[in-house]
Amino acid sequence: MQKATDRYQKWVYWLDPATHRDALDGLLQDKRLVYSAKHQPCEALYGRREIVLVGPEVWDRRCQRQGTWYRASDKRGRYLVVTNQPLKDLDLCGTITLEPFSPPRLATDEDVLDMMADERTRDVLPEGWGQFSPWELQAIQVYMKQEGFERSIQEIFFYYSANHLNFVFPRFFLEDRRNGLEPYSIQKTPLVCSACVELFGLLGESHPVKHVVPCPGLKYVKVDPGMYLRVDTCRECPPAGCP
Repeated sequence: MQKATDRYQKWVYWLDPATHRDALDGLLQDKRLVYSAKHQPCEALYGRREIVLVGPEVWDRRCQRQGTWYRASDKRGRYLVVTNQPLKDLDLCGTITLEPFSPPRLATDEDVLDMMADERTRDVLPEGWGQFSPWELQAIQVYMKQEGFERSIQEIFFYYSANHLNFVFPRFFLEDRRNGLEPYSIQKTPLVCSACVELFGLLGESHPVKHVVPCPGLKYVKVDPGMYLRVDTCRECPPAGCP
């Protein structure tokens, strides 16, 4: 498991099979260096895996409800590639690193209700996002009890949703002279879901920097207290990486 004290950095790419067939074929054939995710997209964040390939079908497996964000995005049908070193001749989507971060303020119940009442919400939340399976409901209840949180599933769902909305129309953010708005996760780990949505650029691509707290299901990178996952969006960066 990657330690927060080690140098952690991941390069993120999205490959369209229609235009990157040769690159995809090369990755699929390289069984020695390339690991193909089997159960969930965040397997790509495991520090010791040099290259991880996440096929479209992976978003329909263990994280099927969370995968609604992928299926509703412009990346639907594309392959996610996450590496420990930049890849040549491919357009970089972004990088993920670990950094100390202290959010200026966390969301309250009132904040969340206000965000969910925003008329733009209905256009952002994907179909199926609120369809919890019985096993997931049970897992959430067990986890929340362990963490000492007493919340109804409706309250939890509102926090999950508002957190994603914050990366579309930010209310919780830092403001940087160079980067503009830098949205961050509106609550701590127990009240967020599917950090992969922000980490892999399904939401928030218009913001050069995002600060993301890991969700409860993210087990492939150890994030110590006080550390966040920083996402630098590099849509216009050269293939060698961000400047």
